[in-house]
Amino acid sequence: MKIKHKIILWFSSLVAGSLLLFSVYVYFTYSSLRQRAMDGWLERKARVTEQLITKDDAVVGKITTSLPEQVVFIYSPKDSLIFASEVTNDFLASQAFRKRVRDERLVRFSYQSPQHKYPKDGMALTYPGPWPSPSGQEYLVLVTAYDEDGYNRQSNLMDLLILGDIFAIVVVGLLGYFFSRQALKPLNRLIDQLPQEGSLGFRLKPENPNDEVGVLASAFNELLQRQEKLVDNQRAFISQASHELRTPLTTIKGWLETSLTYDFNVQELKKGMSQAVRELDKLTALSNGLLQLAQLDNVQVKIDKQPLDVVELVLEVADLLGQQKPGQTLSVNVSQDVLEQSTPLLILGNPYLLRTALYNLLDNAVKYSQGQPVSFSLEITQDQQAHIRILDQGIGLTPGEEERILQPLVRGSNVQSIEGFGVGLTLTHRIVLLHQGQLTLSPRESGGTCAEIRLPLYS
Repeated sequence: MKIKHKIILWFSSLVAGSLLLFSVYVYFTYSSLRQRAMDGWLERKARVTEQLITKDDAVVGKITTSLPEQVVFIYSPKDSLIFASEVTNDFLASQAFRKRVRDERLVRFSYQSPQHKYPKDGMALTYPGPWPSPSGQEYLVLVTAYDEDGYNRQSNLMDLLILGDIFAIVVVGLLGYFFSRQALKPLNRLIDQLPQEGSLGFRLKPENPNDEVGVLASAFNELLQRQEKLVDNQRAFISQASHELRTPLTTIKGWLETSLTYDFNVQELKKGMSQAVRELDKLTALSNGLLQLAQLDNVQVKIDKQPLDVVELVLEVADLLGQQKPGQTLSVNVSQDVLEQSTPLLILGNPYLLRTALYNLLDNAVKYSQGQPVSFSLEITQDQQAHIRILDQGIGLTPGEEERILQPLVRGSNVQSIEGFGVGLTLTHRIVLLHQGQLTLSPRESGGTCAEIRLPLYS
């Protein structure tokens, strides 16, 4: 169901419900007033008969009948019928009913008459005669009548309320239709701006950027911009990945074909196979890096985090580099403010991913420094963050490429013949972002590169 139809339905239902409640209130209020007025008339008619009774239980004169089908019965203190305004009546007062009246002194009642749609009303009461009765009982007067005019007015009121409610609901439905069209007009204009073909290059232009529809359009435009950038990055990534994967595969195929064609002794075959294995190792490393990037780029990625001692993490990565790169000079420095901490300096993170990120930075520093010493330091910033810095004396960065080389499969323009795939820095950047941290690369004035990671402390 469209929003327009929902607005019409809810708006009409709300008004219809309100009208129905009001109509029920009006109808039952009138019915109550009609009943009270009828009871008052009947009681007055019953009490008038007191003036018509004589000492010998006779009734003087004729009782005026001003109500439709008015019938009056008078019973003596001895419970004998001494007067009836009509010979026959559709209500017969039984002895039990007359006893109840004498006990309660005044009884209002109604009963269904076969000749009428609505019930007839009655009033019965007792009062003493002109002289006290020897038995101590009182006269009993019973009056019944049919409120034809009141019921007709009540029926007309019901018809009027029903017709009025129907008319009002129709009018409200029409007003709701025009109201919904007017209210949804800005949204419909945005819908008209959507392209027929799938494209991310369009942008919505709301009439009023400050209202709710304008805010929605702005958020939608921002989402489109991010999606467009993501799609462009994915296309570039796929193109570059295809090229990078094709190169080692072509090399492997070339070495194997050469060995099959020209190598006839064991030494030559071993040489060819060794070259193919090295290329396979490169291909495996590249494939693993691409798989890790694909996993971290998943929008629903969730990583297991735990409190980690950042000092132990730095020392583990430094020890791992020493095992992988024996003979490489690495100086590890932990600031005095870190050493003076009374409790371990903790960060919340995944140990495997953070070790991978730090090792990638150290490995790059060693690879591009060509054996020169590398510095690895840890300190605390003023805003309570763990600050890890890696300094090398290598080829450095070309100015303006600090952000570019963080993209997948992109390498610096000055790497020359140094092997690499352009995956390690991208992977490190993704890992740092997943830990709410910041990675910064900058060239050093004295030559080389400064890589800095800032991670929030866990308390």
